Amino acid sequence: MRAFIHRHLDPADRLGEVLFGLIMALGFTGAVRLGREEADNMALFIGIFGCNLAWAIVDGVMFVLTELFERGRQARATRDVLAAPNEEVALKRIDEELGGPLLALTSPQERQQVLRRVLELLRGNKPEQPSVRGKDLMGGVAVALIIILATLPVVIPFLILRNPYVAVRVSNLVALTQLFLLGAWWGRMVGGSPLRIAGGLTLVGVVLVLITIVLGG
Repeated sequence: MRAFIHRHLDPADRLGEVLFGLIMALGFTGAVRLGREEADNMALFIGIFGCNLAWAIVDGVMFVLTELFERGRQARATRDVLAAPNEEVALKRIDEELGGPLLALTSPQERQQVLRRVLELLRGNKPEQPSVRGKDLMGGVAVALIIILATLPVVIPFLILRNPYVAVRVSNLVALTQLFLLGAWWGRMVGGSPLRIAGGLTLVGVVLVLITIVLGG
């Protein structure tokens, strides 16, 4: 399963999905109201895991739709470039599409060479009609899986602890610990300070939990 997720999601996607999943889990567990007599661990487990499962499915579908939208946008940009009245306009449209940090490091001459090379490639390839591909669907499945796997430890306390109040607080602690570890991994990935980023993500989680508790969680 890990190999499947790594094959269909790049590190940035994996990081973002785990982060959003944990934040959602913290929001659900923090919003649990324990003043009701009928509240029990199994009901809390089913409710919170069900919400996370629904979020995983929705986010997986959104991944597929985002891939389809991006492919359609690229096809439209290609058609606009090929329909340009002259090369100058075509190069300008390519520059608007590709302009970013990397091209900003090039000299004007180098930039023009890159843009002309892209134009040659576009002229040699007919833009495809956007459609959902198998890799999009597999990516959507990977998104749902990684969210479920990331949030599963957050709901396990509801299965092994009897006291709902204790289970909720242990669940919050587990999620905050995961946020800290995720931040440390993030820091190593981007070449920043693992401890600083880990502390920042954990602080966000603490604030979220405190807000939901104050508002009645």
